[in-house]
Amino acid sequence: MVSWGRAFKAALVLLAFIIVWGLIGTIIMVSGIFTGLFGQVFNISDEPPYFTVNWAALGAGTILMVIGILIIMLGSWASIFKIFTELIVEEVRKTLPGATPVTPTQTTAPTCPKCGTPLMYVQQYQRWYCPTCREYQ
Repeated sequence: MVSWGRAFKAALVLLAFIIVWGLIGTIIMVSGIFTGLFGQVFNISDEPPYFTVNWAALGAGTILMVIGILIIMLGSWASIFKIFTELIVEEVRKTLPGATPVTPTQTTAPTCPKCGTPLMYVQQYQRWYCPTCREYQ
């Protein structure tokens, strides 16, 4: 079982990654806002029409804002998947010290008949183990 210390450490690392992705996405979003706004400011005139809509600047600003939002969302989710996957793999390795993952060089890598997950060979028991189903095959 994952210790509380390891869980909080993973949560702090995750928080740091989310903050970094948030900053990167916010910088891109703010640049999108300025692109859209400054495209409008430079078109101010003293005679009618007093300003015109610069659709190119508005479109570029909108695209940058959408990209910023996507970077925040996708970066945060990728960080969640990465950190939790690493945590799970460490736990499985601690629980089954003799387990070796199936390497991509093996041409006939067996898979679990129930869930299709690649099996791990446990040398100690000389049997294949499914980490998803938690059963020996």
